[in-house]
Amino acid sequence: MKKYADDYELVYEDDGKGGETKSARYIGNYFEIDIDQLDLIRFKRNSLILTVIILLLHVAGGFIGNRGMYAFYIALPYVFTFLPLYFLVDSALRLPKEKRNFRRDEVELSFERMKKTSTYLLIFLVMTAIGEIIFLLFFANDRNYLEFIFLSVESFAVVASYWLLRLQDILNVQKIEG
Repeated sequence: MKKYADDYELVYEDDGKGGETKSARYIGNYFEIDIDQLDLIRFKRNSLILTVIILLLHVAGGFIGNRGMYAFYIALPYVFTFLPLYFLVDSALRLPKEKRNFRRDEVELSFERMKKTSTYLLIFLVMTAIGEIIFLLFFANDRNYLEFIFLSVESFAVVASYWLLRLQDILNVQKIEG
């Protein structure tokens, strides 16, 4: 990525056969996290589990077939939720398995992206749930049980998203000076 190009320098080495090999060497800052190895493994496992739960609940909500999904103030936040959900899955899969000093791209594409996307995910899920509540209060003529099932599923997704956001409070990424 161009964003991280200044963190690397190209090194040309003789390959012994009369040619040169080109390799990249990291020269940027290193970062550390202040949790131990076991907590990092638990954090990764719990993050992946919560991400899968949120994904399954959100997709299941789309298959319910309630009338509220035809309202733009429910459908748009529902659809826009998939963008932060995609980046959340991507960042959760990039979480490291072992504790070490991390490069800037590793930190920004895993830990920091996960914090940002889980915040946006929570916002869009809450917007979807609030839209469904507005629909139930003002526009639902009959008491359609599908609306309540959709609201319940999305509410569980909101709770799981909040837990995921709170789970990240144990992380503190610090730049290593020197």
